[in-house]
Amino acid sequence: MDKRTEPTVRGRTRTVEEWACWRGMIVETLVWRLEHGWEAPDAVLVPVHPAAASVVVTAFGRTLTPGEWERENGVPATLIGKRIKLGWTPEGAVSRPVRSKRTARTVTVGGETLAVHEWSERTGIPAAVISSRLSIGWTPERAVGTPARKRRGPDLEEITVGGETLTVHGWAERTGIPVVTISSRLNCGWTPERAVGTPVRPRRDA
Repeated sequence: MDKRTEPTVRGRTRTVEEWACWRGMIVETLVWRLEHGWEAPDAVLVPVHPAAASVVVTAFGRTLTPGEWERENGVPATLIGKRIKLGWTPEGAVSRPVRSKRTARTVTVGGETLAVHEWSERTGIPAAVISSRLSIGWTPERAVGTPARKRRGPDLEEITVGGETLTVHGWAERTGIPVVTISSRLNCGWTPERAVGTPVRPRRDA
C-alpha cells in the first residue's frame, strides 16, 4: 500500500495522498492506519491528536505515534506524553490502564439514596462533615439530619461538659488541648465530652 492507493469514503474515491491532504494529516499516518486494519472511513475521518504528528514512542519493539498507541491500547495520547515526561518506561506509558474515577459515596435516608455531595447541597452541611460523621459511626439519618455547628470564634463559642459551660478557649486552657483541635473535633461530630476529654496524642520524636 502506498500514497496512490484509492480508499472510498462516503461515496468518494481519492488517493491516500489526497485524503491525507484533505484531512491535514501526514500520508504515513493514513497508510499505517489502513495497513493495520482500520476501515477506510475511520482511517480518514478519525482526527489525529496534535501530539501524534511530531512525536513517536517506541515500546515492545514497535514505534508508533501517541495517537496510534491510543487507538491500540485506549490510553489517551496526552496522558502518554505526560507519563513519558514523568519518567515512565515507554511500555508502561502506552499500556498501563487509566484508573477509573472513584464512585461517589451514597447515603440512604428515608428510602432516598443520594451521593454525599448531593445531601450536602440539600442540607447545607459540608460534605466533609457528613463523611466524617459516617466514618465515626453516625447513622445516615443523624449524619445528614443534624445541623452543622456554626463556626464562631473560639472565644465566643460555648459548650457544656458535665454541667459546666465554658468557651472552647476556656476548655482549651483547662485541658491543655489546643483550641483548633477541640473545634475540629466538634465540627467532625464529636460530643463535647469527648472533644475536651480525649487527650492529644504526643508527637513522637523523629
